[in-house]
Amino acid sequence: MKPSKGLFITGTDTGVGKTLVSAVLAVALQTKLEPGFSYLKPMESGISDREALIRDSDGARVKKAADLIEPLSQIVLFRFCEPLAPLLAARRQGEVVSREDLLQAVDFHLSQYRFTLMEGAGGLMVPLCPGYLVESLISDLQLPTLVVCRPSLGSVNHTLLTLARLRQAGISIVGIVINHAAGDPGIAEENFAALVKEFDPVPILGELPYLTKFSFDRKMLLSLAQKLDLDLLLQGINSGVEAAFS
Repeated sequence: MKPSKGLFITGTDTGVGKTLVSAVLAVALQTKLEPGFSYLKPMESGISDREALIRDSDGARVKKAADLIEPLSQIVLFRFCEPLAPLLAARRQGEVVSREDLLQAVDFHLSQYRFTLMEGAGGLMVPLCPGYLVESLISDLQLPTLVVCRPSLGSVNHTLLTLARLRQAGISIVGIVINHAAGDPGIAEENFAALVKEFDPVPILGELPYLTKFSFDRKMLLSLAQKLDLDLLLQGINSGVEAAFS
């Protein structure tokens, strides 16, 4: 099997912290692969113009945090104005991005780097192109996948469904990262990790704490990276990528 050239980051839903985890991993891992590390957000919605792309986009936040030299046009390949699923947002602004268009652009990016950290849009079942979901993109690229989830009420269901769908599609799961989005954890939050482990053998790579104030500051991101088991992450990707980090 050809060694993977990257890691795909998906979530159980939108707003669970995929960009935060992407930024944490970008600053923690890039020095191990320089030169040859990249970050990619193939599609991003809710970007009204170039100023918003530079100021507000997920791609811009990770680019700044990791001090990436690539222009944003090489990090966010397709952007859409309204904060909707990419397929719907594209249609509403009179655009059509086909599976072939998306794969060609992503494949070209992957070919330029030794390792690419790729962030998806929303969860697995988000439509990207006609007849084409986030899950479809991961399957076509054959990238190992990290799932970001939050331990709120209902999230055990979302997490187990996401993991089951990935396994059904034959996608390699490197683990989950639990991102705490609430400052006052209740019974659901306190028992989340144990319940997930009771029903699924997925590796839990770590938990990021709730932060009352947060900016994509490199020092803070590196401190958060210490809460993740990066060795276990690398083991879960594949032997080819693990060798590249050594």
